Amino acid sequence: MITLTYDIEEAEFMDAARALWSYRGIGDVGNWILAAISLFSGLSLIYWGLDVGWIWVGAAALFVAITLLRNFLWRRAYRRMTKYTAPITASFTREEVQTSSAEGQSKLPWTAFKKYAETPDYFFLLMPPRGLSIIPKRAAKDDWELETLRDMITGNLPRAKMRWT
Repeated sequence: MITLTYDIEEAEFMDAARALWSYRGIGDVGNWILAAISLFSGLSLIYWGLDVGWIWVGAAALFVAITLLRNFLWRRAYRRMTKYTAPITASFTREEVQTSSAEGQSKLPWTAFKKYAETPDYFFLLMPPRGLSIIPKRAAKDDWELETLRDMITGNLPRAKMRWT
């Protein structure tokens, strides 16, 4: 059994969210790059007298709006979640995941999770349809505990596909 105790502040929550978005291929950096390319292309086309450039400028605005709105909505969701108001204790066994937080306690079999994702700083346990558990790797006491946790996760869940961004 591996037991981790950790807390997640808003800044770390948003860092984890951005890492997950990037893992899924819809990251903020990619959106900003697409917005810049679209804006540059659109303005260039307009400069050369082609009205189709306005479509590219509109696409740039859309990428900016999506990025800002998503960040706003996830920050608001974090502020409404009770579980992040106190430390979280998560215990992992070969059979189940037990958590204790400000929301209460839960015992979930590994089958309750659909897949997992791993980034350099986090593990994400993904639940259908849109639920997830964020586990910061910094919560592990040492490399052995981190590797044991990784073995438990990979032994019970398939890895979510990583996208290109």
